[in-house]
Amino acid sequence: MAVGYFFDLDGTLYTHRTHDVSSNTIKALNILKEKGNRVFLATSRTMAELDHLPSSLRQFPFDGRILEGGARILDKEGNDLFKVKIPSSSMKQIQDLCQRHGWIWRYSNSFGNFWAVWPTVSAHHAYFKLYLCAPTYAPYTNQEVLNVLIFLNDPSNVEMIKRGVKDCSFVDFRHAVEIREKSVDKINGVNWCKKAFDLSEIYCFGDGENDIDMLKGADHGLCMGNGHPRLKAVADEVIKSVDQDGVYQYLKMNQLI
Repeated sequence: MAVGYFFDLDGTLYTHRTHDVSSNTIKALNILKEKGNRVFLATSRTMAELDHLPSSLRQFPFDGRILEGGARILDKEGNDLFKVKIPSSSMKQIQDLCQRHGWIWRYSNSFGNFWAVWPTVSAHHAYFKLYLCAPTYAPYTNQEVLNVLIFLNDPSNVEMIKRGVKDCSFVDFRHAVEIREKSVDKINGVNWCKKAFDLSEIYCFGDGENDIDMLKGADHGLCMGNGHPRLKAVADEVIKSVDQDGVYQYLKMNQLI
């Protein structure tokens, strides 16, 4: 049985300060693989949002990629292993709420990312700043949907969305809310991989509030030094920040690489 290492992407492996991943981080991932461990990505990003990552990270042979906050899992060849879509009834509630309040929203599926309505300049810029890419415009017409992101001017509207959309789980990013099917979370993707890949032990690394359950459910839950205070509170250990090669330093200090 192998040991599984699961890594969040933004703020954990990848720094938005330089839109890059350090050579030490890639070195650490390669050594983990060479030692016979299984290495996984666990991110809220969609497949399309990986396209503009540095080639060293984009081409790394992860044993699996947990995407869409846990709604989709791909193998190293990019084949779907697992997928959970948002119920069509929930999508109708999302669409009605967004139309009523004039909210900009993005939906994603196996084929890409799409603006359901024409984005404002600020929404487009905010999205591009994060991912160096942007969705194309394609109105929602009952397509399969794995993940929704609603952009909000008023953070208090998150509670309205939670009350109005049933059978879903939510991640509050203050400026936006991410919506998935109710059973979807990174930890469920981790547990699915643990069983499918026959993993004996789990290490999970993250920095955001959406990593809380993942770190709590791991044998070893590691929070980056740049992580959210709520994540630091539940982590087994707080390590150095992404800009200090936190992943590499932790693995090296604990003789895991």
